Amino acid sequence: MKKENSDKSGLMGQIPLEKEFMGFGALRSVVNRLLHAAARYLPMYPGWRVTLHRIRGVKIGTGVFIGSDVFIDNTYPDSIVIEDFVTIISRTFIIGHNFIPVHLKNIIAKDTPPKQGVLLKKGSYIGAQSIILPGVAIGECAVVGAGSVVTNDIPDFSIAFGSPARVTHRFKKTDVIYNHLP
Repeated sequence: MKKENSDKSGLMGQIPLEKEFMGFGALRSVVNRLLHAAARYLPMYPGWRVTLHRIRGVKIGTGVFIGSDVFIDNTYPDSIVIEDFVTIISRTFIIGHNFIPVHLKNIIAKDTPPKQGVLLKKGSYIGAQSIILPGVAIGECAVVGAGSVVTNDIPDFSIAFGSPARVTHRFKKTDVIYNHLP
């Protein structure tokens, strides 16, 4: 019987373990995951949730609302940028990186390297249970409908939904009520 690969140095199953997650990096990873769990599951004032994600390394502007049970990348929270006045509704997943299994590297990443990071621009709205994949930018005041899977950029002042999310409507900047924003 063959021995499992889990005892090979630098591998977690078929995913390479990066150096920053060994030693003290592993401790930071554990603390970040505890903060993330608190932000996701504990009932709290929404501003506290934003603060916990900032401590984790997520770059977050002012006036941001993050609903309960929102998953923001555990491994690379610093790859996520959330600009001012963004709204993220409950149970949304924001994933800022890809890990490619060693045995599929020549298939999945053959022609292009994996995309990294997510940008949610000023005033964007992410509907409940949406999934935002790595390398995506959601435009200024863009709306992502509930349950959407965003695989590509969504332009400014547009509405997109579906799996994969597609732009269905566009609106003018003048349609947005900016006068209540500082």
